Amino acid sequence: MGKHRLRRWALDIVLMVLVVAGVYVWTQWRGASDVATPATLPVLTLQKLDGQWVQYHPGANQVTLINFWSTDCPPCIAEIPALNWLQQWFGGIGFTVLGVAVAGNTPQAIAAARSRFAMDYPLYADKNGAAAQILGGVTLTPTSLLINHKGQIVGRYVGAISLPVVVWRLLWMSHE
Repeated sequence: MGKHRLRRWALDIVLMVLVVAGVYVWTQWRGASDVATPATLPVLTLQKLDGQWVQYHPGANQVTLINFWSTDCPPCIAEIPALNWLQQWFGGIGFTVLGVAVAGNTPQAIAAARSRFAMDYPLYADKNGAAAQILGGVTLTPTSLLINHKGQIVGRYVGAISLPVVVWRLLWMSHE
């Protein structure tokens, strides 16, 4: 009887690990479009909350996590504390989180969300959807892209980000 329980317990653990791994893989690949993600970050045309248009490209030796989100997206709202944490712990001269609200979000709605959820990182609007399209056709929110210090896109995360995965990647990049 003891061996049977031990085998059953081991089988349950293996099945849980496989389910968790499967869910992780599925969430990272769902929402991919037919447009390939470019190898390096192109210059993005984004709208500031005051309505002005800006050209965004990270500076030299800048690591950026670009988070495409929407003000009416529950997973987007749920990951804001993790994004705030990343900005507070890693933010500064060498790293920033960049929130880009997808087409359909007004600057007023974005500003209200910033205030309501105490968003502690720069926010822009992709008013016409051009940035989402040029970065591989972002079709689901949230979608995040990790850009290394050379301007290369080294990670694409569809769905709410996995904080341990992003932190591990950031720590790994600091040794590259």
